[in-house]
Amino acid sequence: MKKFHIAVVEDDLAFAAEMEEFLGTAGYTVSIYGSSQKFLAALRQSECDLLIVDWSIPDLSGIEVLEYIRKFHPDMPAIMLTARTENTDIVRGLQAGADDYVSKPVDPDVLAMRIKSLLRRSKGEVKNVSENVILGRYLLRPSASTIYLGDEEIVLPKREFDMAMLFFTNPNRRLSRQYLAATLWGKVFNYQSRTIDTHVARLRKNLKLDPTCGISLNALYGFGYTLQADVHAMSAAHEHTAISA
Repeated sequence: MKKFHIAVVEDDLAFAAEMEEFLGTAGYTVSIYGSSQKFLAALRQSECDLLIVDWSIPDLSGIEVLEYIRKFHPDMPAIMLTARTENTDIVRGLQAGADDYVSKPVDPDVLAMRIKSLLRRSKGEVKNVSENVILGRYLLRPSASTIYLGDEEIVLPKREFDMAMLFFTNPNRRLSRQYLAATLWGKVFNYQSRTIDTHVARLRKNLKLDPTCGISLNALYGFGYTLQADVHAMSAAHEHTAISA
């Protein structure tokens, strides 16, 4: 299987070394660049499969790097690292061309999940992993845009199914309204728009999402939504049920 090449643009040498070790151990080929200019010069000679870029690079900011990438290498997956957590900053990064963002300090497990997800979508990585998503009593089948709650089959409109996939593949992650809008609609809505809230309400009702089923879709005041799930407890319960059956 091909070893995917990840470029990391990060001027913090100690943190960059940790990233190189972590990603190398995960099976990736890694190139570290301490400046944006060095990365862009190297990119003229050979491409990479995924870019991880810090927002605050001294010579060219991560935003400027992303804008360049989207102009000349539009299909390259990119993740922005940032200590910024304001909604306006997240939106700005997504609008500049980031496919995802990871907040500092970086959780290695979260970063690994985001990398694998982006590579799978863009390059077809991990062919032996089922496309189906299982969380608690829910089974999501993208090939049929269908969700199963136990034995009950639930068919959703495409937009709602895509929203369900986004939440169920990011359990316990805080997703801002701006991030949902940019990912699902490709644009940012006016702050007064109720589009996302309406879709979330329908999704919560159609999937019967509430604490009694172990998974709930909760609003985060002034920010967005999170799909709350006790993943470990549900996994144990699921295994126990399977064994008992």
